[in-house]
Amino acid sequence: MAMTTHEPTEDQRHLVEVLVAGGTPKRTIARAMGIGMNTLRKRYKVELETGLEMANSKVVRRLYRLIEQGSTPATIFWLKTRAGWKEGQTIEVKQNNKASPFDFASLNDEERATLRLPLEKAVRAS
Repeated sequence: MAMTTHEPTEDQRHLVEVLVAGGTPKRTIARAMGIGMNTLRKRYKVELETGLEMANSKVVRRLYRLIEQGSTPATIFWLKTRAGWKEGQTIEVKQNNKASPFDFASLNDEERATLRLPLEKAVRAS
């Protein structure tokens, strides 16, 4: 008895492309399609090779359209992931010519004694 030749439909090709893009193992795809690995490799070669790239290109096109339409979250996402922007807080400390309160070397004994108790208490609490 001769086996029938598997001829993929457009829906089946799309399904394989989506499964590949999602990271589904080829063996699982073949089982889901009801075909063997050889048939999968032979009949769905393009989808197996380009599924991820095709999905990525569709996602990028959609993201770019959202940015063009003024989507702030999409724009922020693009800037952080593609343009190297980072969130952060910059704290600028200005100091006049006086000694910093954290410059313990410049403190006299009385000033050190005044700071020691609260510092020791803070260290014990942490």
